[in-house]
Amino acid sequence: MMYPWMPNPVKDPNRIVRADLSHMEAIADMRVAQQVEHWSHTLDRNFDMYAGPFRDITISYLRRRLNHSLFYVIKYVDDEPVAMCALEEQDELPPITVCMDDQTEAARRRHGWVVSVYTKPTHRGRGYQQALMKELLQMARERGFSDVTLTTNRPDAIHVYEKAGFRHVSDKYFLKL
Repeated sequence: MMYPWMPNPVKDPNRIVRADLSHMEAIADMRVAQQVEHWSHTLDRNFDMYAGPFRDITISYLRRRLNHSLFYVIKYVDDEPVAMCALEEQDELPPITVCMDDQTEAARRRHGWVVSVYTKPTHRGRGYQQALMKELLQMARERGFSDVTLTTNRPDAIHVYEKAGFRHVSDKYFLKL
């Protein structure tokens, strides 16, 4: 509750936030930049023409899933969103190996995938993803996730994941929480 004699709380312009629906525009804009950069480099063609429709699709997806099965953290610098990463719940038909464990416990487990890891090019190399990953994994623990998996094709990002505790398994990185 705010009282007239209380100063307005100062919003930290260099903060990490757990995203809610008010952050959809920032997430969508960074996802467009991430996807255009990635696919333009991967397929050696320009993907800018898809930016508008992809942004709309992303916002529609966020409206349905944000903070239900998809959780974002965002780094702001001078009130500008400059980096993000997310955890998406992996909900799939379980394998037979769940029967090896206590079935009640196995049924409660939540598995997640790290997705949408992106830092704007002008802000890379400053440790933002390390800080975001720490916050994202803390949120995963609080929400009852038992493990988190990710894939990467970026050799420059592997140290961030290994420092957070992920271990390389096959073509993925895995962390039991």
